[in-house]
Amino acid sequence: MSERELLAARAEIFGSIFVVVQQLARRADRELEILGITARQWLLLAVLAKWLPGRSPSLSEAAEKYGSSRQNVKQIALGLEGRGFARHVPDPIDARTTRIEVTEQIGIFDEPDMVDRASAMLADAFAGMSPSETIALRDLVRRWLAGVTNPSL
Repeated sequence: MSERELLAARAEIFGSIFVVVQQLARRADRELEILGITARQWLLLAVLAKWLPGRSPSLSEAAEKYGSSRQNVKQIALGLEGRGFARHVPDPIDARTTRIEVTEQIGIFDEPDMVDRASAMLADAFAGMSPSETIALRDLVRRWLAGVTNPSL
């Protein structure tokens, strides 16, 4: 493969990922509408619950994991707080630091109806792939994400 072909492939993948993200966000927004939250808010909840479990991270820590600015994460978290899914709490040691913690309301995602809705949405989103292709894509995305989050980029 020539350098030009590789560059074209990378550019196509890069642009396509943004289109995929937009399509998935629209689908997720429709599914999450019954809870009154958006895909961006759901993603922050997922980051807090799955990638920072059992912790009340600072806004800065949450922003780093979420991949956005502290101010953006604060606005998203405020929306979640208004819906009862999260709360802002002052750091017990440093009053200048605000922490985010999820509430027990996050348990709604484990209820059978929500699990069924999520399963159906994911099955639809990956309908064009075999199980082995899905696993291969997951592994590739994990490696890619590790590279993209590298501070040298």
